[in-house]
Amino acid sequence: MKASEFAKLVPGCCGGVLDSMYFTTIMETSHPKELAEAAEGKETAIGAEEYAFSLSFKGDICGRFGLHMGAAAGRGLAANFLGEDEADLSVSDIGEVAGELANMLCGAVVSKVEGKSKFVLSHPEAMQALPVLSGADALVSRFETDGGTVTTWVVVEGDA
Repeated sequence: MKASEFAKLVPGCCGGVLDSMYFTTIMETSHPKELAEAAEGKETAIGAEEYAFSLSFKGDICGRFGLHMGAAAGRGLAANFLGEDEADLSVSDIGEVAGELANMLCGAVVSKVEGKSKFVLSHPEAMQALPVLSGADALVSRFETDGGTVTTWVVVEGDA
């Protein structure tokens, strides 16, 4: 399976998780060719008010799943998920919820992959920089929600 084949799975799976667990609606979905406008092919540093997590999945196919969002989206999603006011949330609270969102989205997507294998997901890891990815090796999905932008990516490893 190639990363591009996830284009059929990602929007519905992510929309379902964001709606049911984070009470957020996806207004628009796009699949940009690149994850970020990386200067000279170098990774883009994550800002202090941004959240990015990555985790691996192993099963019939293996790869990595990632999530990136800004402060506004992070605060809004964390408040919705935890049922608290945004003003009462710490940066740590928001980071933990963002990591859990990456885990839920990855699990939702790989659970829809056809095959008999179960998938093993690693623990989400906070990222310091966004990787350089292009449409040739990854599927990048950008979701404009009622609370901000959430970007995900899927990279398939090996000859799938």
